[in-house]
Amino acid sequence: MNIEEIAITVPWGHLAAKIWGNRNDPLVLVFHGIMDNAGSFDRLIPLLPNSFCYVCFDLPGHGKSSHFPPFFPAYTLNNVIVYKLIMQYFKKDKYTVLGHSYGGQIAFLFAQLYPEYVEKLIMLDTIHLFPVHSGQFRQNLRDKMDFCIDLDKKMKTGTRPTYTYAEALQKLQDQRANGYISREAAEALLQRAIEKTNDGKYAFTVDQRMKQFINPIHDFRYMLETLKKFPVTCPVLMILGRDSELQQIYMKGVTNFLKKYKNIRIKYVDGHHDVHNNSPEIVAPHVSKFLVMKKAKL
Repeated sequence: MNIEEIAITVPWGHLAAKIWGNRNDPLVLVFHGIMDNAGSFDRLIPLLPNSFCYVCFDLPGHGKSSHFPPFFPAYTLNNVIVYKLIMQYFKKDKYTVLGHSYGGQIAFLFAQLYPEYVEKLIMLDTIHLFPVHSGQFRQNLRDKMDFCIDLDKKMKTGTRPTYTYAEALQKLQDQRANGYISREAAEALLQRAIEKTNDGKYAFTVDQRMKQFINPIHDFRYMLETLKKFPVTCPVLMILGRDSELQQIYMKGVTNFLKKYKNIRIKYVDGHHDVHNNSPEIVAPHVSKFLVMKKAKL
């Protein structure tokens, strides 16, 4: 496939993206998870049908994209606006959207809010934005807001830590909260995650506010009610890793609820949260089949 780097101008700066394929082919918009970048898909995209054009974005504050304006917390709904700006930029009637983790959660919410834009939805080891139990309401928001205030002070007075390339690679692997990530998968991410510093080492460029992003507040009851009243109506493929505990345990009730819908297919594969990057050969056949499948066959 042809590979091209682009930057789209937005009110706060630019959105960077890596395009795989011919722009005249049907577009697949691809979004990564939190603290990741477009490199998350470098090992998967070459295994998918070359009859599509895959546009892999760095979300704001990730990879080569601009950060959101300073100080205020990272709020998920801001990224819903980002998705719409992207779709307006390409001026197509409908899009297939592929998202891993946080990128897929935002895509699912977007498909609820703007169903007219989404032709198909592919979600990699993700189901829905995570709920907050009512008993955690105050502490959850206080922690995130206080983190943002403290981070701003730290950024003004401190200096960014720097690492050798080997140290940065190891740090990326060690900080994987949702399971194992291989060296090869980590290297694919690292290319867009660091920049060279004056001391000849490297610093991570990700916006540190992303560590404590704020989702719309809801619990499981509210989640299920909105899914009933505003369901995602397009064909949906969810590929879940069998070793991904957050999806298998915490979101089990939501998964069982979604299985009732004929337009939603849920596939299980062996692997952790980053199975699409660790073992793309396992995930690619399911994605490829879904991409080329006609809606009437679902």
